[in-house]
Amino acid sequence: MADERGNPWEHDPAPATARGGAALFAQTPNYRGLGRAVVGREAFRWHHGPMFFRGRLDGSAKVVVVGQEGAQDESLSHRSFTGGTGARMQYLLRHLGLDRSYLFLNSFVYPIFGQYTDDLRPLAQDRRSPIVVHRHRVLDKAIVDGDVRLLIAVGRAAKESIATWIQAHGGSADPERLDRAGMGSLPSRVRAVGVVHPGAAAGGSTSAIRADFQRACDIVRSLVTADAGWLPADPGVDRNLAEPFQYRSAAIPYRDFPFGTCPRLGRGGTSSNRTDAQRAIQLFSAAGRYNGAGDRLLYESTAEGSPDGYRDDTGDLPYEPPRASPTAFDPGPPADLARLVLGAEPGFPWPEFAALGVTSHPSFGVGPIYRGRFRDLSLVVLADQASNDDLFTGRALSGEAGQRLERFLRAAGLTRRYLVLRTLPVDTLDLSPSRRMSLVDHPQVQALHRELLGRLVADSPQATTLLAVGPGAQRLAPRVAPPGMEVLELAAAGPGATASWQAALDQLATRTYPKDLTNPSFQLGPGRGQLPRADLPYGTLRWVGSSGDRAVRPTDLNLDRPSPNYLKLFAPTWVAQLTPAPLTPAEQAAADQL
Repeated sequence: MADERGNPWEHDPAPATARGGAALFAQTPNYRGLGRAVVGREAFRWHHGPMFFRGRLDGSAKVVVVGQEGAQDESLSHRSFTGGTGARMQYLLRHLGLDRSYLFLNSFVYPIFGQYTDDLRPLAQDRRSPIVVHRHRVLDKAIVDGDVRLLIAVGRAAKESIATWIQAHGGSADPERLDRAGMGSLPSRVRAVGVVHPGAAAGGSTSAIRADFQRACDIVRSLVTADAGWLPADPGVDRNLAEPFQYRSAAIPYRDFPFGTCPRLGRGGTSSNRTDAQRAIQLFSAAGRYNGAGDRLLYESTAEGSPDGYRDDTGDLPYEPPRASPTAFDPGPPADLARLVLGAEPGFPWPEFAALGVTSHPSFGVGPIYRGRFRDLSLVVLADQASNDDLFTGRALSGEAGQRLERFLRAAGLTRRYLVLRTLPVDTLDLSPSRRMSLVDHPQVQALHRELLGRLVADSPQATTLLAVGPGAQRLAPRVAPPGMEVLELAAAGPGATASWQAALDQLATRTYPKDLTNPSFQLGPGRGQLPRADLPYGTLRWVGSSGDRAVRPTDLNLDRPSPNYLKLFAPTWVAQLTPAPLTPAEQAAADQL
């Protein structure tokens, strides 16, 4: 095991289709519209979408932790409880003997503005509220249909939410004494306990929080003492509930995140802040600071974007994951390749990039190395980095260049049978061309690509063409392509690339290979496409992979060069200007009663 987070190649593939989690989350009610109708204002931070869960949705969870809502780290990771509060609760679970059989949920799937105030209570607790109805369906699927033994409610809103759910099942519950609740028709195995929110520390003192967490641990200890089989520890996890609880943080396991998630997220504390009137979230490295405090940063672009190329299906919202096709997402690489692409397989490491002149902070990791499929391929694309979007999507070539490449691939008849690989897995946009070429020439870089391409072709012998996009890829491709694999060179995406890309399409038109589309045009159309949802991890919003480059790295004015420690992800301006979608008749009828 590499560290307390587990192995970096472990990842969460997403809700199991058989259990219907993705379809259920796709039925999330209209939070924006309900907020305006009931509260009379924009109640939710919607620009960067909802976050539904973290942990196990396959029925193996023994503990469900419920909070109030997520924050900016959760918006970036598309997983609940991944910032500072999540780290506190992760340590609590570890104390209880659990390192995987848990599930995190929230009262609201969207972050709220400000605090949990009285005007939000009807939306959050009235059983006629569509938000409550949907939350109860999620809780029922996770708890009643699963094997959950313990509910932990974190903070006032969550305590009320669990009490409301228990009461909906005919039970009785005081939000402040959930451990005494009568569970009604709920399974007899289910028990509940509440704790204060870790953010409730006054003046920096944590003594009251520590005491409340200890109280909860004592309740669990008494239940385990009464029935040793009620809440078994996870295999390999030591548990001694007689030990005093230490109020600490624990990093979030890699297995709880989509593959390629920036490792800054879940590291045991908050790693981002909201900015630009909700339109942007700034991520900072291990050497950065919240809000960039003390640093002089200049963002020369605010990535306005445009809807050129954006498309969705009926019922979809640009600031949510797909509703119409909720199971269209990339679960991550096959197990036998996940370790290799991260440079973690023995004999095939990535080099120490910082020692080779890469300025981007190492804490941002090496995740966004691929996009597409690893099996049943017709074409492999080797491409130079073109933007910083990849850091936020966890997938290669996801900005403007990738959106233009989507038009190329579709013209070649391909919507699934391709794999895009980045020449280098770290940010090199600020480096000189000669420095980038020296990285491409590094023996370890070439060895890993050679091994990966060899395995790909062995599994997909029909993939006989390697497209090399950009000067680094053109230099690397002939050195790593397996015997018999033809290399076609394409200019880097940009205004002058059209002739080069069309010439490549002309050559592909003479080749025979399995296609996803019948009668492809082999003519490069103008403008952008939109990345297929099947290329992106679960939870990715519809606006991601469209509207051009969405990520910006600032200049550090003290260093007079691009900052190694900060990046922003901007929602497109056209999305930020959207009005709420209209309520359905049922939602409107409910809002009229609240």
